[in-house]
Amino acid sequence: MVELGRLQPMPLRSAWPNEARDFTPWLADNLDVLGQAVGLALELRQKEYPVGRYSLDLLLQDAEGRVVAVENQLEQTDHSHLGQLLTYCAGTQAKVVIWIARTITEEHAAALEWLNANTVTGVGFFGIQVELLRIGDSVPAPNLVVIVRPNDWTKNNRSNRVDPTAWSWDAYVKELRLPRERVEVGRQLVAALIDGIEERDLAWQPVMNKGFVAIQRQGAYNVFIVDLWDNRVPRIAVKLPAAPDELNLISPYPNLKDFWSASEREWGWTVPPGAPIPDLGPLFDLAQNYNPPNGPMTLTSAPTPPA
Repeated sequence: MVELGRLQPMPLRSAWPNEARDFTPWLADNLDVLGQAVGLALELRQKEYPVGRYSLDLLLQDAEGRVVAVENQLEQTDHSHLGQLLTYCAGTQAKVVIWIARTITEEHAAALEWLNANTVTGVGFFGIQVELLRIGDSVPAPNLVVIVRPNDWTKNNRSNRVDPTAWSWDAYVKELRLPRERVEVGRQLVAALIDGIEERDLAWQPVMNKGFVAIQRQGAYNVFIVDLWDNRVPRIAVKLPAAPDELNLISPYPNLKDFWSASEREWGWTVPPGAPIPDLGPLFDLAQNYNPPNGPMTLTSAPTPPA
């Protein structure tokens, strides 16, 4: 008979003595663990994000660009943190709110379920219990158990995911009534991106959405965006972990109008119909510098801009 071990629970503070100094930084570095639990690809925007006189533990963003607020407790949930959770939701305009604690009490689980049933459509609340387990003398492993999730979360998530075959260049013209010359610029930009992906042997894929095309890497993280809808002029953008000036970046396209979207973390340039398609090599250099093969973007040093 095969000998099997038994899972043994361990005190959370044996691995994370302090919530702010130990657990929150660990979670920020291991967002794939949280993402797997809730079914989202998550990226870090800021730790200890100020909201009024409080500080949200983690401000995140998912692959669809939604704001995700995470509040941690290494103890049992309490009313004080429930109030803070609502404050963070309002202060960040979060669409996904995650409360992580050693124990989610029945009263607070019921409160989260009530919020999921009665709050604004599109806002969802998770209640997650964290535990630390090991087998024998093995290295302890964290385990996140979802106690409360938004109503019909799985169904809604599936319906919100755009079928890659649902949109096409012709559909942009016929269904969205976008000018053909604008769509043609978008098509050329995407073709240039695909050429760059093939040249660099990257495992990135184009995904056509309503009004824009995203270039995604593993985990459904967006790397590039070709937008045909929002600005009435075709725009190509690269995702960055922080603003270009914070990263000491110089625009690789000084002749094109650029802008930074802090909420989307996108550095973009408009390419009017009739203008030549720019060399996208510098964008690939930026993207590869900040986008690892797996997980969220990193804050490594940017490459030195060419002279």
